[in-house]
Amino acid sequence: MNNTIRERAENVFQELDLRGASGVYDPDLWTDEYAMLSRPGETAIQSDLFYDYRTNVASYPQWQAWLRKTQPKTLVIWGRYDPSQPAAEAPAYGRDLPHAEIHVMDAGHFALDLAPDADAIAAWMRDFLGCNGL
Repeated sequence: MNNTIRERAENVFQELDLRGASGVYDPDLWTDEYAMLSRPGETAIQSDLFYDYRTNVASYPQWQAWLRKTQPKTLVIWGRYDPSQPAAEAPAYGRDLPHAEIHVMDAGHFALDLAPDADAIAAWMRDFLGCNGL
């Protein structure tokens, strides 16, 4: 990645000021997450991942063909208020995987980190695993 793009990505992460979200999450979960994201070099890793998302859409036809061909048992749990993955995208899995179990819940991107969302997700996972002999 060229330096100008990396610098812009790093500036975005600095402007987000990850500490600002600490009031939303369980303090123990937040402390672990913040410690991981604060490690030396982590900003570069995260900005590289963020930059690489631009190639995802071009790969969708290959992923969709694989899903249609293999029909893996699939559980999709989506947060209705996820700003990075709009809930309107969740039903798309059903077009390629007609037997997929799809749930859209009143949550954001990190629903698993927050109770009672985590309890609902755990129940869906247990049911899915049990019904599919997994």
